[in-house]
Amino acid sequence: MNDVTKKEISAGKNPMGLAGTVLYVSCIKTGDNRTQKAIAQAAGITDVTLRNRFKDLQDKLQLN
Repeated sequence: MNDVTKKEISAGKNPMGLAGTVLYVSCIKTGDNRTQKAIAQAAGITDVTLRNRFKDLQDKLQLN
């Protein structure tokens, strides 16, 4: 999340969408198998929003 705010990726974005996406990325990196749908529901966003924010973060932070 620090990288997201430092690079000003969060400007104009739904904070819950970004928080859910950061959680999803953390789950991927730690091997915790959670579905996009489950994380989106917990964050109060749609899975489409999660996918869009994830794509943004991949492009801007070079996530693999």
